[in-house]
Amino acid sequence: MTDSREKPGLQVSSHDTLNIGSTRVTRIVLWLGAITIVSFLIGFGILALSGELPQSKDQDFSPFRHTAFLSPGKTTVPLDGAGYGDVALTLGAGELRVQGGAPDDMLMDASIFSKAPEWEPELVQSVNGSRKTVALTDKGHKTKEWFSVDSPNSWTIALNNGVPVNLEVNVGAGDCRIDLDGMTLGSLDVHNGAGDTTITLGRSQNQPFDAVIRNGIGDLTLRVPRESNTRIRAVTGLGEISNNGLVQDGDIFVTAGFNPAIAVNEITLNQGVGSISLEAL
Repeated sequence: MTDSREKPGLQVSSHDTLNIGSTRVTRIVLWLGAITIVSFLIGFGILALSGELPQSKDQDFSPFRHTAFLSPGKTTVPLDGAGYGDVALTLGAGELRVQGGAPDDMLMDASIFSKAPEWEPELVQSVNGSRKTVALTDKGHKTKEWFSVDSPNSWTIALNNGVPVNLEVNVGAGDCRIDLDGMTLGSLDVHNGAGDTTITLGRSQNQPFDAVIRNGIGDLTLRVPRESNTRIRAVTGLGEISNNGLVQDGDIFVTAGFNPAIAVNEITLNQGVGSISLEAL
């Protein structure tokens, strides 16, 4: 007698076939999506490294490359025949170096190292008669003033040695080093909110000038030529004042042989918290 019952075995329904097919399609779609995303990221990275990223409208006026986070962006400001220069530098957070040595036909030579395109500075310049004016402004300075002093922003500015320069410097937070040896100052105004500030005044100064230097938190060092006719008024909130080579009378310090009857370099120092070091070189 023959058993008409079917032997048990693996049975695949059309429903199961659809499930298997759907799983394969889903995997393929996910793989394609992943490949697309990776390809996009690679392409975006190549564009960023090559400096070919499109600029937004608020970055059109920055002369610095968007690859300044890899190597410094550079630009120059021509003197345009001017006999005087007004230079204003505003940096939110980072490191600032100012010195002489720009080419004879240039008022300023700037080298800017920024980690993000939105931190690249705005450059504005104009000429009015014999005076050339330039302002270099960190566009995001108001949002970075209390960032770490280890900010990736780093500016190195060279100024012209041959013309008198009125220099204004504003740094929110960071180290500020200004070496004006070889330059002729018309005036100097420096404000550093938090960080160390070192200023060296040049020996080739052939005209008197006024300077105001304000340092919020951090150490302040000022070096003046020993042979200059300079008077310094130094006021500190919390910190000590050290003196090397100047004659002190209260909060007034003068160079040796100071004569108030002739042209005087007048310097005012205001320090919040930190030491002041005065040196006559």
